[in-house]
Amino acid sequence: MKLNTKNWLIIAIEAGLFFIVLIVLWLNEYMDPLYYLFGMPPSPHRLHEYFLESALILLVAVVIIAMTIVILIRIERLEGFLRVCAWCRKVWVDDKWMRFEEYALKKHSLKSSHGICEECLKRQDIKAKHKRNINQRVHNSPNALRSPRDHHFNPL
Repeated sequence: MKLNTKNWLIIAIEAGLFFIVLIVLWLNEYMDPLYYLFGMPPSPHRLHEYFLESALILLVAVVIIAMTIVILIRIERLEGFLRVCAWCRKVWVDDKWMRFEEYALKKHSLKSSHGICEECLKRQDIKAKHKRNINQRVHNSPNALRSPRDHHFNPL
């Protein structure tokens, strides 16, 4: 998944801050600010120590930046989901539930029209045929309920 510009800015800021930490580490080595600011005895230059500290800082930077990229990708993916009510099919947008048609119009300027897909049409046809069959059986049944005006009505 591709990161957007805002996320690359976050990564750049993280990398820049780690770079500043490295600069402070190296300035401390070469300029010895404690000697100049507080009159402390000058510290000897221990280049191997600062290379090791620099390597550790870079390792931490790589791990943290890699984890940040993974987290940002996951956040973008999760933000891409549209929360839909499983019962009424309303969608959760801007901290409220709204009909899908309202969402499409508000967020995407799309007007909607209703129709019926082939699968739903078949399902509705089956339900309608089943209902007609039940109604025919009830009306043709000798035990069908009759009105009191019907001369065959026997409440017992």
